[in-house]
Amino acid sequence: MPGIRDTAYPELKSALSAKELGEVYTPNFVELVWAEKRTREPAPRVGLLALLKIFQRLGYFVSLSDVPASLLEHIARSAGYDSVPSGIFRYDAGSVRRRHMLLIRDYAGVKAWGEDAQEAMEKASEEAGRTLEDIADIINVILEQLVRQRFELPAFSGLQRAAQHARAVANREYQALVCGRLDAAARERLAILLTRVDDDTKSPWHRLKEEPKQPTTQNNREFLDHLSWLREQAIGPSTFRDIPEVKLKQFAAEARSLDVASMNDLTEPKRLTLAAALVFAQTGQALDDVADMYVRLVQRLHNQARTALLEYQAEHVERTDSLIATLHGVTLAYRSEGSAEQRLSAIGELIEPEADRILEQCEAHQATAGRNYLPFLARFYSHHRAALFNFLESRSEEHTSELQSR
Repeated sequence: MPGIRDTAYPELKSALSAKELGEVYTPNFVELVWAEKRTREPAPRVGLLALLKIFQRLGYFVSLSDVPASLLEHIARSAGYDSVPSGIFRYDAGSVRRRHMLLIRDYAGVKAWGEDAQEAMEKASEEAGRTLEDIADIINVILEQLVRQRFELPAFSGLQRAAQHARAVANREYQALVCGRLDAAARERLAILLTRVDDDTKSPWHRLKEEPKQPTTQNNREFLDHLSWLREQAIGPSTFRDIPEVKLKQFAAEARSLDVASMNDLTEPKRLTLAAALVFAQTGQALDDVADMYVRLVQRLHNQARTALLEYQAEHVERTDSLIATLHGVTLAYRSEGSAEQRLSAIGELIEPEADRILEQCEAHQATAGRNYLPFLARFYSHHRAALFNFLESRSEEHTSELQSR
């Protein structure tokens, strides 16, 4: 359960710095005049100013007995007194305080807590509870609406209760919606998952919750078998249409934390929704893992082919040198003195004896020239051909991203 400090609910600090006292809790001239016109005695005047400045900061009233002494002393000095008036601590119990609260609300333009404020809180909590799961986040939405509508803030416990109630109501509605969308076959599969067995570690529910090993080429068959089993549970994305992602994740997380006995103690709508959400989440994660595994395998094959190219080029440096030497001789023969026939004859003398070999070497060099490693890819692909086809066959017709869209 979140505390006050986990939310935006304003809280009076027990220790205030001189800067905070000066910037936040110092009455201005208009406020001093306003308080002077409405009080005669020092204690009520300091009490009125203290309540005003604290209410402006917090949005709700506190007892002066809970106010730090440094703050009361600062208010008293701002009002022109050397010290805090002696009767200040009787201020909380008197009727003057209640009258002053009315004056402060009117001065600040804030409406007292009542039916309208309660209705505004319930409406804000209901809307937030449908899209948010964290209680602190729901409370912050309620606070924002109450401040925007200029309502006095209630006690923090009241906000907690409203947020909890709104979340519970929204979750029950979503669970009823999901439960109503499950056909008889899906319900039967989920019931089988939640069947009690003597050894819980061997139950279908335990198998569903168990995180599979990270997919590798060594255990890919085991991983793909697990994915196939998950897909047999067949909870389609349409089951969770209009359910916010944060709710679906929370349902799956709650299901993961419960054993078979605890799941079967839940109401039927909640039990089926949590189980279906976990099946859906585990299947989606497995599909993502298969895609990652496929990408990593293909990347590894390409890296191996690149390495093979570099090794091949290093092994055939002499061939490259020989071809360069032949080209050098041809160029010199072309630039030599004499007629065109004489130069052509000189070139022929250089390449004719080895023409077939030179042509073969040129074609081999061109095939792997630069960074073209693709000719070497087939060598490594052949060893993983079956695995690659298994990965492709394991993919659902619906892409993972489509599974996650509702």
